[in-house]
Amino acid sequence: MSSESSSTKPGRKAKSLGDEIAAAAEKLRKLQERQREQQRKERERNHRAVMELIKTERLDTVPSDLWREMMPKIKALLVVEPVKSAEQTRPVQEASCGKSE
Repeated sequence: MSSESSSTKPGRKAKSLGDEIAAAAEKLRKLQERQREQQRKERERNHRAVMELIKTERLDTVPSDLWREMMPKIKALLVVEPVKSAEQTRPVQEASCGKSE
């Protein structure tokens, strides 16, 4: 009786290794897309917040030439650097330790 029920019972089709890899790759692609979308939305929120801060502080009246001239100093004060993997925290620590003002 047990042999009859197991043969008539619809079982799961065994996925091939290639099918599993394709499914995992598709899931990874969807997750990466979701991550990119979240990062884009976060950048947009940050952009709006920064622009609102600039307007609130009335810095939107400062000429763009002056902004362009002062940008390297502003970046240095904000410790804005290109994203680096393991080295990212090191410049921040060095910059804060090196200031004697």
